[in-house]
Amino acid sequence: MKQLITFTVQEKADCFEQISKIFYNTNFGQASKTEVELLMFKFYFEKLVKSSQTSTGNIDYNACSDYKISKKLGITQQRVRNMKIRKQLVYPVDYDWQKELSILMDNARYDEKLSKITVSIPDPNLFYDIQNFIEELGGYIDIQLNSKILQIRAEYFLALVVAVEKNQKNQKNIEKRIKKEFIEYNKSEKGYDSKNIGKSLLEITTNVTSIVASISEIISPSNFLGVSLIKLLGLK
Repeated sequence: MKQLITFTVQEKADCFEQISKIFYNTNFGQASKTEVELLMFKFYFEKLVKSSQTSTGNIDYNACSDYKISKKLGITQQRVRNMKIRKQLVYPVDYDWQKELSILMDNARYDEKLSKITVSIPDPNLFYDIQNFIEELGGYIDIQLNSKILQIRAEYFLALVVAVEKNQKNQKNIEKRIKKEFIEYNKSEKGYDSKNIGKSLLEITTNVTSIVASISEIISPSNFLGVSLIKLLGLK
C-alpha cells in the first residue's frame, strides 16, 4: 500500500527526541499505552496537516478526513475524531478558526424561510471552537444527528460577525446600524441588548439579508466571516 505521508530524516529524529522524553528520564515503562498511541497519532496527524496544506496555508480537510485517516490507520472514524480532540487538548496547535470557517462557508447553505445557516465542519476541534464562541455571545447552535453539521440562526451568525470585527470604529458603526434597524422594525429601543445582538434580532420580524446589506460596506475585508456572510446571502 502506498504511504500517505513520509517523514524526513530530521523529522524522524525530532519524533524520537519526543519519544525519548517519556522513556529515558528515569521513567521507562511509566507511559501508558494510551499516552504512547496519542503521541504517535500526534506525529502522524501534524505531518499530514502540514503536507496537505493549501497554497494559502489553510488545512485541506479532505486530505485529513476521519475516513481517510481511519482507512490508513485501521481504526474507526469515531476513534479518529476522539484522537483529534485529545491531541489538541494535550498537544495544542494554534490556528485561525475564523479563517478556517470562512473557507468552509463556500459550501454553506442559507434557508431564508427558517433564517438558518448550515455548514459542514469536518474537524471536531474547529466545531467546538465555533460553538464555544457563539455560546459566549449568548447564542446557540442547533444540535444535529450528524456531529459534523453546524446549524445556526442567521441572527447569531451576524452577531458573530460583529464580535470578530477587529476595526473598533467599524464595529461601533455596525452596531449603530443594527440598532437603528432594530428600532425601525420595533418602533422602539425597548428589548435591544447590545451585548446579545443575536437574541435582540430574534425578538423582531426582520430580514437578516436586509440588515447585512445595510452594513456590508462597513465590514472590513479582514473580517473573513463577514465577507463570507455577504457572499452567502448573495450580496456580492
